[in-house]
Amino acid sequence: MAVTSSKHVLDGFAWASNVLTSVCIIFINKVLMAKNTGYGFQYATTLCALHYLACSLSIWVTQHITGGKPIARLPFKDLAVFIVTANLSIVSLNLSLMINSVSFYQIAKLLIIPFVCLVEKFWLKRTFSTSVITSVVIVIVGVAIVTVTDLSVQGSVFGVSIAALSVGTSGMQQIFCRTMQQQHRLSAHELLANTAPVQGWTLLAIGPFLDRYVSGTWVSNYEWSGVAMTVLFLSCACAIFVNLSQFACLGRFSAVSFQVLGHMKTVCVLLGGWAFLGDHITSKQLMGMALAVAGMVLYGFATLPKPRGGESGMTVKAKQSLDEGEVAHLLPSDARADLKVTHSYPVHASAHSGSILKQSKLAEAV
Repeated sequence: MAVTSSKHVLDGFAWASNVLTSVCIIFINKVLMAKNTGYGFQYATTLCALHYLACSLSIWVTQHITGGKPIARLPFKDLAVFIVTANLSIVSLNLSLMINSVSFYQIAKLLIIPFVCLVEKFWLKRTFSTSVITSVVIVIVGVAIVTVTDLSVQGSVFGVSIAALSVGTSGMQQIFCRTMQQQHRLSAHELLANTAPVQGWTLLAIGPFLDRYVSGTWVSNYEWSGVAMTVLFLSCACAIFVNLSQFACLGRFSAVSFQVLGHMKTVCVLLGGWAFLGDHITSKQLMGMALAVAGMVLYGFATLPKPRGGESGMTVKAKQSLDEGEVAHLLPSDARADLKVTHSYPVHASAHSGSILKQSKLAEAV
């Protein structure tokens, strides 16, 4: 009982930390990137690269100061798959937001949940109860009411293709965070230590060219000021905690749970904009928020394990075998017999609120 209680406390801390730090970095990035009310740093991919390099530096400094044990290494093949998937996710999200309308971009983001559900069902052999499916649909509808300003989804073939790529790569990156941690017995800190340096340098190599295409100017032409550099430093510092908490959540929860509960960030961002920045929230958005939160609460109850053979979001039998099943699909057949999983617990109501929602991609991409 004590172990279960401790796990629930750590689960709650990981999730709350991710929501808090993600919301903070969205507002910090708004100050850094906004043209009229901020410092006009319009180089999203380069900023993501700096975030990952800041994570790498923090891990290196921590290791040397504390004298911690050597970090377990991710096999090159798995590292390459993860890096390519994660970088494609960042690049495609930025391109999708530029090429497509904000509403179409938001609709594509909402499709990540059903995509992840399908992957977990057919690849990881996870089963979903009716109550879980219902709660996920409620959350999607609620967030759609909040963020989608029109139902016009017309776009070019290229725009639709980029949006589809962003859905697939974003969903797979979150799934890999969980399965690779479990397969290789890595903590969130260790997985980040393996991936952050490579992601940082590869994004730094392609970021200036992509940002030139998106913003029309080179990052080298940006006029720095002492205040802008301070805000950039705060953004990079916050990104360290965003990444650690995100990897911790994805190591503890399924990608579906992370997606569903993660939409609390959208609600918090809009409420924060209303409370602190004077943004206007319409009655339609309030209704969408209430519906989304109700769906999250229902999802929480639906996925609670029920004793004595009761059925929850997954059947008890499926729940008990989920972690082993997820890893088994990634392990060679001769290793599955000895499998023993070790858990690591380590929009636009106004133009202003619309720009805040645009910045939210950075919290998901860092």
